[in-house]
Amino acid sequence: MHNIKDSQNNPPLRVNYTKHIFFPGFPFQCLSAAEFTHLCWCLTHSTVVGIDAEWKPLRSHQSTFPTVSILQITCRLFPDSNESPVFLLDLSLLPLPSIYELLCKAFVSHDNLKLGFRFKQDLVYLSSNFCSQGCDPGFDRVEPFLDITSVYNYLQHKQSSGRKVPRQIKSLATICQEVLVQRLRKKVGCP
Repeated sequence: MHNIKDSQNNPPLRVNYTKHIFFPGFPFQCLSAAEFTHLCWCLTHSTVVGIDAEWKPLRSHQSTFPTVSILQITCRLFPDSNESPVFLLDLSLLPLPSIYELLCKAFVSHDNLKLGFRFKQDLVYLSSNFCSQGCDPGFDRVEPFLDITSVYNYLQHKQSSGRKVPRQIKSLATICQEVLVQRLRKKVGCP
């Protein structure tokens, strides 16, 4: 458990998580059956599943989508558990067909809310990755889901008393600071 304070002396934000890093060779040679089972269990026993895809930006004007290198999945387990696992999947080293069905089922499960930031962009890039390894096109349906950008735009509209507010593209860090009055700390380590 980490207590994170911001510079404005707001009450600490409590973060409770474990981290499972599935990079072949670090710290595991491959995604073991037990680790895969734990990932499956967490995806089916969570009230909220946060999803974030990371990729290297394209440096040229290529027509292809960037390759997603890391998929981060954060699970908020049912209230009877103190565990909030974070899974980092290195998609460049994992055989994507081995997790394709699992992700497809998780994305359309009505048992949990999927949460993301600029979610549709992540899904388009993920689908491109999986198609490049022979999987069917997918990830076009995610239910139920909530995009943090949509929530932010809704709150901006409400605060403006119904006046039209120009939509601005803001980073997740900026939105966290404005809405939660908490800085997003990407360098918080794990125990």
